[in-house]
Amino acid sequence: MDTLHTLSLLLLLLLPLLASSQERQVYIAYFGNHNGDKAVHEIEASHQSLLANVKDSQEAAASSLLYSYKHSFNGFAAVMTPDEASRLSKMEGVVSVFPSEKAQYSAQTTRSWELMGLEESGSESEGHQSLRRGVPNNNNEGGGDLLLKARYGSEVIVGVLDSGVWPESKSFSDEGMGPVPSSWKGICQTGDSFTSANCNRSLLPSLCT
Repeated sequence: MDTLHTLSLLLLLLLPLLASSQERQVYIAYFGNHNGDKAVHEIEASHQSLLANVKDSQEAAASSLLYSYKHSFNGFAAVMTPDEASRLSKMEGVVSVFPSEKAQYSAQTTRSWELMGLEESGSESEGHQSLRRGVPNNNNEGGGDLLLKARYGSEVIVGVLDSGVWPESKSFSDEGMGPVPSSWKGICQTGDSFTSANCNRSLLPSLCT
């Protein structure tokens, strides 16, 4: 009986810890535009320092920080509780904090895999399990080792071409859209040949600061 009572008491004490652990999930914190005069290591250090404000220590912040975005996106991914995420979102310099959700993608092609020599295969190559589409079939004489030769995309440089925007296009019409969320912290940023009349609820980039 004493043993059962002790176990019951122990479970009651552990319940808050278990609940807290279950609540933790990955959140993305976004801070707006990068400060151009900061080096990469300085950006990462500032992200960790900011995260430490809602954690118990610098060590806890470092262990929960999953990734620090340093280029086209200014922010980080970290494991937090809803309360920590809420407190972080209210801090100065934080534009938004939102849960990271896994997107469900499916292949929108039919013959492309075979044409490129990227058919399904049950073999392994350099530690890569190739039981899914997109991994080279080394038994295919038609160039099935394409991804292997390309080192699986390692050190690939992705370029973004900004060709501008035509706000008069129907593609950017905000007809039928709801009001701008009250949590939005941006402004209507004007520029050359782009006036405040071009800002609307659809053309969100024009509202970025």
